[in-house]
Amino acid sequence: MHFDTVLVEFEGVLVATAPARRAALQRALADDGLTLSDAEFDRRCLGFPPREAVLAATGLRKVKFDETAIDLAALRAERYFAEDIAKGVSLAPGAREFVADAATHAPLGIVTRASRREVDFVLGLAGLEASFDVIVTRDDVRTGKPSPEGYERALQKLVQRRRPSRPTTSVALEDAPPGVLAARAVKIPVIAVGSMPTTHAGDADAHVPSLVGVTYDAVGDLLSRAVTR
Repeated sequence: MHFDTVLVEFEGVLVATAPARRAALQRALADDGLTLSDAEFDRRCLGFPPREAVLAATGLRKVKFDETAIDLAALRAERYFAEDIAKGVSLAPGAREFVADAATHAPLGIVTRASRREVDFVLGLAGLEASFDVIVTRDDVRTGKPSPEGYERALQKLVQRRRPSRPTTSVALEDAPPGVLAARAVKIPVIAVGSMPTTHAGDADAHVPSLVGVTYDAVGDLLSRAVTR
């Protein structure tokens, strides 16, 4: 199966950020006297931007924060995360090889819950800035995943750059339920990458444990098999 665009989530697919995100949110909530276990983060907060993750966590604890408290907790989580990745962050296993291969076959883009500063910082360190035709971060949208706005904006930008792409001939690689739902909302086929609860992984068209050994052709094969199931 041929795809004219490959769109990937930056966090969790290209870069192993989940432990740092989890620790940052736990630390930010602890400042307000709230605890959040690793399992609770993975079940309720994984894949959401900081503010939405704070809302999910407080909802889990049935604690009501006012808007100012929510914003402050989200800002602390972002600051703690930035402090952590400044010490060093690694590309996910297989990510560099996947990007190098996929970029030779189709326009490659990022649609992410991360900030522009975070994406630019890591791509600069990895020397991958030139690999992507379009990058849409949380700074570029009004509503984050599971809203489809990021994917819609990415497709629009590709048209403006004379790299027209249609949802049904694109493919998304996502690491968390909100991203899977966002891509599916605009009818983009989705491959779930990494560990994800079975109920949510089932919402994707296919699943791989990591990008190790995954190529552009392998993505097409996975989705071809999904269509014929």
